[in-house]
Order: sequence, then structure tokens, then C-alpha cells
Amino acid sequence: MIVKQFFDEPLAQYGYAIISDGEMAVIDPGRNEKPYLDLAEATGSKIVASCLTHPHADFVSSYWAIAQKTGAKVYASELIGLSVPYVGLKDGDEIKVGKVKLKAYLTPGHSPDSITYVLYDEDGREYAAFTGDWLFIGDVGRADLRAKAGNIQKQREDQARDMYHSLRRMFQILKPATLVYPAHGAGTLCGKALKQFNASTIGVERMDNWAVILAHEADEQTFIEALVSGQPHIPKYFPNSVEVNRRGPTSYYEALQGVKVLGPLTEESAKQIDRSATIVDARPAAQFRQGHLKGAINIPLGKTFNTWLGTLIAPTEPYYLIVSSQNAYESAIDQVLAIGYEPHLKGVFIGVQYSEESGPELLPKEEVQKLKADSKNYTVIDVRDPDEVGSEPLVPGAIHIRLSDLRERINEVPADKPIAVHCAGGYRSAVASSILAAAGKGKVYDVSDSVALLRN
Repeated sequence: MIVKQFFDEPLAQYGYAIISDGEMAVIDPGRNEKPYLDLAEATGSKIVASCLTHPHADFVSSYWAIAQKTGAKVYASELIGLSVPYVGLKDGDEIKVGKVKLKAYLTPGHSPDSITYVLYDEDGREYAAFTGDWLFIGDVGRADLRAKAGNIQKQREDQARDMYHSLRRMFQILKPATLVYPAHGAGTLCGKALKQFNASTIGVERMDNWAVILAHEADEQTFIEALVSGQPHIPKYFPNSVEVNRRGPTSYYEALQGVKVLGPLTEESAKQIDRSATIVDARPAAQFRQGHLKGAINIPLGKTFNTWLGTLIAPTEPYYLIVSSQNAYESAIDQVLAIGYEPHLKGVFIGVQYSEESGPELLPKEEVQKLKADSKNYTVIDVRDPDEVGSEPLVPGAIHIRLSDLRERINEVPADKPIAVHCAGGYRSAVASSILAAAGKGKVYDVSDSVALLRN
């Protein structure tokens, strides 16, 4: 028996393959099906099962593309309501893969249709639990993503109540030595306190996972209140991804072929742009400040690019993408496809030879040092999350609007004074300052990494 873990770093997402006696099952495969198909070919295995733990909100899965290309059966909860042919699993149903088996347990809490697949080896021993977003390492899945999405919709308190009972039930069923293989690691927005590990055991989680401990030691209402509080923002793309996954996503490579590459950005090619669409410039902030298209917003390419793209740009919002090079294009488009954001991408410019304006400027360090004592000369915008602001207020009188809400709350930002924008390290302030400048808010300055001076 072989268990292979795959990792998509920008979304901190894990997919899995299980191989036994020439047969292979995949669980929660990422958008790009090729690594899973390559593994099957390299090991001479036939993919017979393509399994979902639930319709994921944060990434688009290749489960249907794999099934179409291999003839594998799709497996998921009977409650999920997939639009493609699938085997609807009930609690206790089993899937044979070579000489091993997967047993399905319904584990609602993160989603009403969540399944945990428990793997039993060739000798019938309980080996591992593939927990999806129900159980993470050091945490559990958030309960507030299915109020308006999915085949079954539940309010967060009802989901949190389900989580409480799922934890209490499953930790009586599963053995302490059973491995825990979750669908995400630290960095996902599907939980709030994940640890920096890619696997654990049931025994370790029983002793070291705050939510598991609380579910066993506190009453139901205490657990509910703890789970629903302090969760990170919900990106705009999350409800859309649930529906995309339920419908059966297109193949990664079919989607890739539909992306329009418009060549380098020149004065002539810029005339092709529909200026009613949003322009997302994914170049580094320093390059963007030197020159960009009028009205463009800057979401620098990096490990969190698709998270912020899907947070700030609505799933149905037409947009263009500008990148600095072919390598940047390949990285960016992989992240675009991972969250299913290709349908409304009107085109990609690779390389920039033309610009229309510059800025926002960096706020000089001497001005940054003055802000904490006296910020009267600026409107200071703090785009950190509320828990960050609460634990470390930096500038008295600053207006607190977290980055995820800025485009919707842009009218709350006065334009009677120069604006100074800060976050915790510089990435979010670069994005936010570009949004404010694009909205015509006058002179906008980015505090950038000089925010460290505010902590002294």
C-alpha cells in the first residue's frame, strides 16, 4: 500500500492518492489533474475511485476531470448533490481499492455534507483518516461557509453544533494511532489556528487540538461560541467554488486553453482593453509604483496571490491580468485556475512597455516616525484584520478597514488630506494603497515595510 500526499502551497491544500495491488484512489485532488495521472502511470495503477470529502470552498478540484479521463467512479456524500454521475455514500459505506478499503463516516460541522474516509490496510488494520476540512492539525474547519452555498445550507451556529457532536463521536470510533491526513495545512482560510504540520495522529489531536479538547471538556454552547469567533475573512470566491465543485469542474488543461494571452502591454495593445473591466496588475509593488495603467489595482504575485484575487475580485467580475514575465504568467495562471477564476478573465498581458501613471508613493521614513505621535497631517488607514488591530494598535485615530472590505467601504475614506496606508508587513498596504489611488482618493502613500518603525 502506498499513500501519497500532494501539496498546493498558495492554498495550503493537500490532495491524496492511495495505491494498492494495481488500483488507485484519489481524495480531494487539486485543480491540476496531471500529477495524479502521472503517478498512476508511473506505478502502473488504474484509478478506480475519485473521492471528495465535501464541495470545497477554497479550491476547485479535478475529481471530475480525473474520473472522465480514467473511468473512475466519483464518490461523495449522498447529501452533496453533485451535478455529475457519482456514488452517494451513506455513513459506514465502503470503497474497495486493490487489497485495502476506505470506509466513509459522515462528519458534518465544516459542511453538512462532509465525509471522513478511514483507510484500512491489507490486513484490515485502521491506518489513516482523510478528514477533509472537518479535522485539521491543531484546529477544525470553520463553521460559517455554508449559510448561502451548497446543496444543503446551514447557519454557522447549527454547523458548529454539528462539529461538536462529530468530534465527540469520531474520537470514540477512531484509534489513537490512526494517522490524520487533512485537506489543508497552516495558511488556509478554512480555519483559524492550524499548526505547521502535514499529518498527525488521532491520539496527538486528542491531547493537543484546542477544538477537540474543548468538545470533550466543555458544554455544547461554549464550544459553539468558541468555534464561530475569531475566524478570518471569507473571500468572495468561496461560495462560487462550492457550486463549481458541485457542478463538476472542467479539466485544468481545457481551462488553460481558454485563457487569452494578449502579448506585452504596449500603447497599441492597451487600446484593446475594455476599461469597464477591472485591471489587476500582478507585478511587484515597486514596479507598479513606477508606472501602470490608470485605474489598475496591484495584487503582487506571491504565495497569497489567488487568495487576495478571490477576496477582492468577485467571481463574476470581468478582469484583465498583467504580469512581468513568462515565468510570472505560469505561476499566476496556475493560481487563477486553482480557484476557478478563469471564466471572466478577459486576457493576460505578459511584460509591460507602456504606462499611464505612477504611484502610490512610499511614505518617507521620517514621516512614518511622526505618525504614532501626531497623525493630523494624514488620514491613516489600517487595513489589518480586527484581531491584529486589537492586539497591537499602532496609530491613534487611524481608520480601521480590513483589506478584504476596502473596495466595498471605499466611500468611508475621506479625501481631504493625504492618505497613509499601513498593514502589518507591507503586502496588504501595497494592495490597499493601489485600490485607494484607483478610486481617486487623492494623494495616497504606502507605509510599506516601514510599519516596523511604528512598533518602536
